[in-house]
Amino acid sequence: MLAMSFCDLHVEQHEPLPAIVQILGDPAAISPTVKHGQPSMMPKWSDRQQKLAGPHRSRHAGERSCELQVCKVYESYIKEQWQLAAQSVRHSSSGKVMEAYYNCMDQMCCCSKKQLNSRHISAIVNGTAKAWMAAETRHSGLAGEQQAEQNLRDFIARMLQRLEPLLPAVSARAAASLLWSSAKLGLNPNALVPGMTDSLAREFMADIDAATGQELASVLVACAKLQLSPCQGGLFKAVLNRLATADLSEFKPQNVANALHSLARLPAAAPSVEVLDALCKRFSALLNSRQTCELPDAQNIANTLWALSKLKHAPSDELAMSMVGRMVALCQGRARAGQGRAGPGQQPAPQAISNVLLACAELRLPVKQADTDSLVSFLLSLDRQHTGKQGYANTAWGLSVLGHLRVAQLERLLDQLATLLDDYRELSQPSLLNVADLKQLYQALDWLQPPENADIQQGKAWQSLKEKLGALGPQPACNTEPHPRAQLVCSALTQLGVRFKATPVISGYRTAAVLEPIGSAPLIVVSFELKLCLNNQPSSLTGNEGFRRQLLRRTGKLVLLTPPRPGAAVQEVADYL
Repeated sequence: MLAMSFCDLHVEQHEPLPAIVQILGDPAAISPTVKHGQPSMMPKWSDRQQKLAGPHRSRHAGERSCELQVCKVYESYIKEQWQLAAQSVRHSSSGKVMEAYYNCMDQMCCCSKKQLNSRHISAIVNGTAKAWMAAETRHSGLAGEQQAEQNLRDFIARMLQRLEPLLPAVSARAAASLLWSSAKLGLNPNALVPGMTDSLAREFMADIDAATGQELASVLVACAKLQLSPCQGGLFKAVLNRLATADLSEFKPQNVANALHSLARLPAAAPSVEVLDALCKRFSALLNSRQTCELPDAQNIANTLWALSKLKHAPSDELAMSMVGRMVALCQGRARAGQGRAGPGQQPAPQAISNVLLACAELRLPVKQADTDSLVSFLLSLDRQHTGKQGYANTAWGLSVLGHLRVAQLERLLDQLATLLDDYRELSQPSLLNVADLKQLYQALDWLQPPENADIQQGKAWQSLKEKLGALGPQPACNTEPHPRAQLVCSALTQLGVRFKATPVISGYRTAAVLEPIGSAPLIVVSFELKLCLNNQPSSLTGNEGFRRQLLRRTGKLVLLTPPRPGAAVQEVADYL
């Protein structure tokens, strides 16, 4: 039985909560001897103190049974109310729906103050986050409404104030839920109730051995979203230690993906190679699961690969090929080989596909050309608006780094971009490519540039691509400052009497110098060595650094120098050269 209807938005004052009052006020509804308001109705929900020992256990069995029933009534009622709110925002004013929901929860708290425990407060805050997200999905302007945001802050503050005296009873599950919900709402508990974030972190760490995979991942999501500084060092250490020693067999695909995604956004976390290997091992097991429900979806795979690329941690070749293969299967509508077709909701979104290609490029994974061709073909069949400018640019650059880009593919990508920009102009939306997108596209074009001895047809095809890209935007000027010791190298070259061009830009990359050739000898490109390697494979360059060297070598012979030490003299550098 629901206490109110969120669709009836003309009612300013809501009736008392019959679903709660009726059950708690009717002795027969719970127990023949316990009435609403008696002290024995006070729940004892400390997860660390639930077991009663000695002869009191038998004497209080009836009271505990009653308390459990009351707690379940509250939990069920709270769930019904936030679900009703989430449904009602589809048809009504989101601000009014949320205000009605706040009033409902406030009334329940006032009517049932003695029976509420930390689990109930956690459920209310969690439900608020889900209802708010539902409202945001259907009414994108809600978060921009100052009054709606203030009402939300005030309500969550009231709930956290009610939670404060109950903190000793907060379990790891409740603490994780409260931190996650606050993060989803963009609210730092400390800003609402001083010290609350630290308190929740301490309660979670105290009970961390009981935390599930979902709860560990939820805490990391909260830390990444809120960029928590209080207590974060201890919290990170506790979570990472738990991940390193825990049995991860209960982790679901989303738990692994969320944990990795959050660690990638938390530089202070500095996860060890062992922790990342353990998470990758679990993801690999999930990909090979015989249970279809356990298989990662496209977003799980995209988030996992994106995170690994940011963490500079390459998965095993087998795992990489399995992830990309799973993406291809989902694009082709196959949930699993021989197990029917994937549902519409399982098919990868354009951003997921472009992120996978970009991550594979950054990690220089040995993916098959046939697989990347399938991904690009599917991407090009999707709605342009959903793919967006960055999606096309990331795809072109990623294919170039992998060595898989073809002239026909870049041509189709540029055609899609041109049509998309026309669509934006018609809708009076920003229709210019930004510098980062143009840089990626021009580097892809440079990678496709045919050698001097190529046939005329290849040259014409490339020139046509260059004209198409030029119509989308000019090649951006390199705004990268020269290496601080590049001038020292140029002075040393001058002293040696070498003819050169100082700090030229090649394919968007700044060099130290390009030496003029003697006779038919090739140009010599002088650049500094950048030790950008994968953390778990120190001898493997990142995709960006490997691509930089590859493009520079197309201009001439590449010479990589160790940057001169600070304070080095010109003569010393000249002798070295």
